[in-house]
Formats: sequence, structure tokens, C-alpha cells
Amino acid sequence: MGLGNFLKSKAFFKHLLLIILSFFALLFIVMQLLKIYTRHGKEYEVPKITDSLYSDVAQSDEMRLFELVIIDSVYREDLKPGLIITQDPYAGSMVKKGRKIYVTVTATAGEIVSMPNCENLSLKTAVQSLVDKGLKIGTLMFRPADIVSNGFVVEQKFKGQRIRSGADIQSGEAVDLIVEVPSTTATVKIPDLLGKTEKDAEILLWKAGLNVGFKQYDGKKEGENMRVVSYSPLAKNVTLGTSISLNFMDGSKSKYREKINQFEKEKIQIEVQEDINSAIEEQIIIDEVNDGGME
Repeated sequence: MGLGNFLKSKAFFKHLLLIILSFFALLFIVMQLLKIYTRHGKEYEVPKITDSLYSDVAQSDEMRLFELVIIDSVYREDLKPGLIITQDPYAGSMVKKGRKIYVTVTATAGEIVSMPNCENLSLKTAVQSLVDKGLKIGTLMFRPADIVSNGFVVEQKFKGQRIRSGADIQSGEAVDLIVEVPSTTATVKIPDLLGKTEKDAEILLWKAGLNVGFKQYDGKKEGENMRVVSYSPLAKNVTLGTSISLNFMDGSKSKYREKINQFEKEKIQIEVQEDINSAIEEQIIIDEVNDGGME
């Protein structure tokens, strides 16, 4: 049989069909093997692990599909050590089995920093210097000023002892400041604290010459959404060095705005009454002066 006749025969077309079918069968098998090898179509949702302890998450059943990797640790005095504060990929992401989940956790202790020089600085500047170093204010103390140091920090203390600038100190520690002012009975306005985070509220109080008092939390203290919803004493002005107690609530809760609105109403009533009392006192003084002049 010649080549031309073979190409036209049924046997040729039968073998050609078998070759084509074999090719597609082999291609199908290869594709299936690739899917298995690459886990194609097998993706899993990353759970939310922030605000949870690393030790608990690492041993949980939901994390058996992934690999936890710590990429950084930071010290947060207001949070428990070993708490996960960031994760990558984020919760809800779809990833393959065995994917590495990178996390940042809170450290058990702060890093060693150099104590800044707060003496001969204004209170606001001194507070900012400490905060920038990751330090806190322990207690603000005020005493009558002389001509030279009026309104400035004159001493910085750590655990009752004077601490020199440049000394090693662990971030997160509290430093006491002594400030000289014209009058230790002077009053200052309570700053706008509502809706502020714990850290921001503390800084505002320190810069205003006020101490941070008792702190109460409605829910988990470690929550990143904690905001100030009320404080006490409820007053417009207070004496320098007064301790201000703070109440916190998770800003994502439905009652959060309701709590703030309720406190703001009470605050307005108190401020109006204070203004009335102040006006009455001023009028009494004016009347006494006028009466004395008439005599």
C-alpha cells in the first residue's frame, strides 16, 4: 500500500484519533497532578488573631493549617506581654495551607533608653521629651516658684531618687517631675479628654499640669479601641496637680456614643453652674468694694 493510500485509509484515521485522545488524556492527568501539587483551589480563611496571646494562638486548632512567625516585639505598658498586636495577612484573607502568618507581639519588658534632660524646661516640653523616649509621668508635684525657675521643671526623679540625664532607664517606666509655679493653688482647665485613647488622654493631662488618677475599663483593658467616655472630678477648672480619674469604653460598642453624649450633658450643666457661681462671687466682691468706698 502506498503512502497516499495509507493516509486515506481507515487505519490511519483510527491511529490518529488514538494519538489525539492519548495526548488529551495525558494533558488531563498532568493538570490534575499539578493541581494536587500546588493545592490549587484549596484556600483557607485567615482567622483574627490580634488581641490574643501568642501562646494560645500557636496551640489552637484553627492555626494548624498555618505557620506563625514573629517578626517584631514591642513594649506596651498597657498591654499583656505576648499579646499579638498585628498580623499579616490580615484576618479574612484567603491563603493556601502552610502559609506563614507574620505577627508582632508585645514584649515582656521595654528596651533601655537614655533618660532625657527635663530640668529647666517647661512642663509641656518636658512631658513631650519623656513621651518621645517611651517613658511616662509618675507624679507631677508643684511648689512655689522663685524668679529664676518660674513655671519650669526643677527636678526629675525615678523611684524617689533624682535621675540624671543620660542615665539608662527602661522604656515604659514612670518619672516624677517637680515644677515650680507662681501659685500651687492655681487652677487649670481640664483638657478635652472625651473620645481620646488612653495614651493621648494621659499626655493631655500631664501637659496641663494634672495627674492621672484611677482608670476603669468597660471591657478588655487590652482593646485597641478603648476611648475615654467620662472622667472625674466633673469640673471645668481644677487645682494644679489634681488627679483625674478616667473611664474607658470600646469605641466600637453601640453604647459608646450614648455614654459620651450623656456625660457631655452633665458637663455642660456643671460648667454653667460654675460660671453662675463665679459671676455671683465677682458681684459680691464688687459690691463690697463699692460699699467700702461709700463709707
